[in-house]
Amino acid sequence: MPKKRSTKKKKSTQIPYPKNQPPLNTLQALERAMQYHQAGDLQSAQALYHQVLQAEPNQSEAIHLLGVIAAQVGDNQTALDLIQKAIQINDSIPNFHNSLGNVLWSQGKFTEAANCYQRSLALNPHFTEAHNGLGNVLKEQGKWIDAADSYQRALCSNPNYAEAYYNLGNVRREQGLLPEAIICYQRALALEPNHFEAYYNWAIALMKQGKPAEAVLQFKNALALAPHDIEVHNHLGIALLEQGKPAEAVDRFQRAIALNPDNAEAHYNLGTAYDKRGKLTEAIASYQKALTINPNDAPTHYNLGIALHQQGHKTESIAHYQKAIALNPEHVEAHNNLGIILSEQGKLTEAIACYERALALNPNYAQVYNHLAGVLLNQGEIDQAITHYRRALALKPSFTTAHTGLLLALHYVEGLEPTTLFSEHQRFNEQHAKPLTPSSPRHLNDKHPQRRIKLGYVSPDFRQHPVAHFIEPVLAHHNHTQFEIFCYDNHGKTDKITQRLQQSVEHWINCVTLTDEALASLIKQDQIDILIDLAGHTNDNRLLVFARKPAPVQVTYLGYPNTTGLTTIDYRITDQYRDPEGLADELSTETLIRMPETYYCYRPYDDTPPVNDLPAHQNDAITFGTLNNYVKLNPKMLTLWAEILQAVPGSKLLLKPSNQILNDPSARQAIEKQFMTVDIQPTQLILEEITPSPSHLKSYHQLDIALDTYPFNGGTTTCEALWMGVPVITLVGQTHTARMGISLLSTLGLTELIAHSPKDYVELAIKLANDRAYLQNLRESLRDRMQTSPLMDGPSYTHHLETAYRKMWEKWCDLS
Repeated sequence: MPKKRSTKKKKSTQIPYPKNQPPLNTLQALERAMQYHQAGDLQSAQALYHQVLQAEPNQSEAIHLLGVIAAQVGDNQTALDLIQKAIQINDSIPNFHNSLGNVLWSQGKFTEAANCYQRSLALNPHFTEAHNGLGNVLKEQGKWIDAADSYQRALCSNPNYAEAYYNLGNVRREQGLLPEAIICYQRALALEPNHFEAYYNWAIALMKQGKPAEAVLQFKNALALAPHDIEVHNHLGIALLEQGKPAEAVDRFQRAIALNPDNAEAHYNLGTAYDKRGKLTEAIASYQKALTINPNDAPTHYNLGIALHQQGHKTESIAHYQKAIALNPEHVEAHNNLGIILSEQGKLTEAIACYERALALNPNYAQVYNHLAGVLLNQGEIDQAITHYRRALALKPSFTTAHTGLLLALHYVEGLEPTTLFSEHQRFNEQHAKPLTPSSPRHLNDKHPQRRIKLGYVSPDFRQHPVAHFIEPVLAHHNHTQFEIFCYDNHGKTDKITQRLQQSVEHWINCVTLTDEALASLIKQDQIDILIDLAGHTNDNRLLVFARKPAPVQVTYLGYPNTTGLTTIDYRITDQYRDPEGLADELSTETLIRMPETYYCYRPYDDTPPVNDLPAHQNDAITFGTLNNYVKLNPKMLTLWAEILQAVPGSKLLLKPSNQILNDPSARQAIEKQFMTVDIQPTQLILEEITPSPSHLKSYHQLDIALDTYPFNGGTTTCEALWMGVPVITLVGQTHTARMGISLLSTLGLTELIAHSPKDYVELAIKLANDRAYLQNLRESLRDRMQTSPLMDGPSYTHHLETAYRKMWEKWCDLS
């Protein structure tokens, strides 16, 4: 906080005590004592004041000044007693009342202090220090206008009084009048260049103006005058953090801690700086140290909760969020973040309660609406989720995360017109991407069409994630004589898959801490020729990097089942099944590039379980099922599945959603009730909670037939089912999301598993359920069929992809 200051002692040359001096009279002794006092020699001054009083016990000025010395050394009670005694002797001296006001002000007795200053001014209306003192009292009482008036009166009495300018600056800052405050600090410094607090509070005002670079200069000026001031080091560190210089900030906070190891604020700030640098272990240690000093600081518990969450320590994180809330029940962000963790744990009902508490505290908190929408989507409440995404965008139109969430959610709406969905993607481009797009992007890349091409892949999913199953065969089989590979990893954690992928490429850049602008600049610096987005409108995408057009050719591929809507992305990779010619071209801002054999090239887990015997042989009944996300299970699918179960006696339906919804008892009960509305009883359901990959594949040992979802087919789940020997029945629609099944099954020559109408879907499931010989034969042969198909032919697939890349590059070279 800005430092408070009322008066500032003027230094003068110290007068030595003369040798062989004749005895002083009382007046001379008093004058000599005052000279010592002004020079800062309090001990000599005090001795002479006492000599004066021995000669003249009621000398009011000597008594008064002894009181001032007592105040200077922190003995306020003695100061009060002495100054009040001086006033009793002579109450007509303005300075006595002013000094008494100063002591009372320092004790926080503002009303009594104000009375003293007013008495002083009644005796001398032009008493500068009394006007200043009264201003200090009024400022402490929050009476900004009256305080400013008092300081201005002080300046009318003495236009060269630096302290009044300084104090007036503090009032103007509190009033939000930052330019006026800065002018006051500058005037104070013009009169008194060594006014440390004026530099300090000038810097604070600049910070409030959002000018951290200018603030850094003034904090450094303050440090030149007071190099050991902890608060300045602290605030300088904060300014450096806001400048995006966390390494320099760490140094400042460490200096503050060296000056005072028990300064909790410095440890807290150091934790924040480490957090900004991605050094979570060090950040956690700093926050924990701050809490050993001040265990009841809600912001520290909150920040520690964030860091622990980022490290995956969810239980400990929850404890600190809860402590932050206990200390500050109105801590909106803590309620929000607690909801996020509970959602990740599958405790959806508790998460919703946290979000609702946050919204009760702040109904206009866009981020909470976004997170609440995500939970509702996981529960299958698609319409409610869309409503909340739109509410978040209404509150914060620039909220790209909510907008991408909305776009993904719209894919689950059964019956939504493809043109409507396309328009929503175009709206994203107009609102978020187009303002960032250069009117005439310049690329200085060498335009030789046959040279080695630099490819840049951008993704948050270079790890155990569905996307990794399909990008790994590509990275593993690139022709490195023709292509130089860069991977821009937008995720903070690595795993075994990440490490494996890193070995396949020349350049690996973790870009999670880079802003979109900084990442775009880095990509231009790397002279990437073709930049490939692998995320689309999914979590942690970097589409706004692509909006800046850092590479001459830009492509979207693999991670998202639709157009991005961005006019700066030139191509979208697909195949003839997912996006047939004449059906999809007009609904994509990108030019569609159709792979000749398959859109996907699949790499299963290394340690997948073996294919087992047909479960129906042992159960003497068919088990249908799906491992797709619950949000894909809309009322239409439930109705179709009910028809299938009713037509196949003794059959059951296994559900193992790939999120944690079944971890929540309330959500599980809601699911059972939802199925009962279509006459599927709980006894016909097998509900399994999510398990870690790849152990989740063991659930396929219970399945005879997998039922695909519609209008959002399975992708990775379909590949996994087929790999485990389980046939998948798919229902085909008009959009990419409703045609993923036809693409995969057609690639494997399993067109008999493709239904083109709901009626066909039901009849096909019943037909397969009654042909166990076919199911057994397919179960035994599916894995071999996949391994020998284009779906798992990494070298051929990558060659086709590289051919497409080369043609894109040649076209750009030709047109440039």
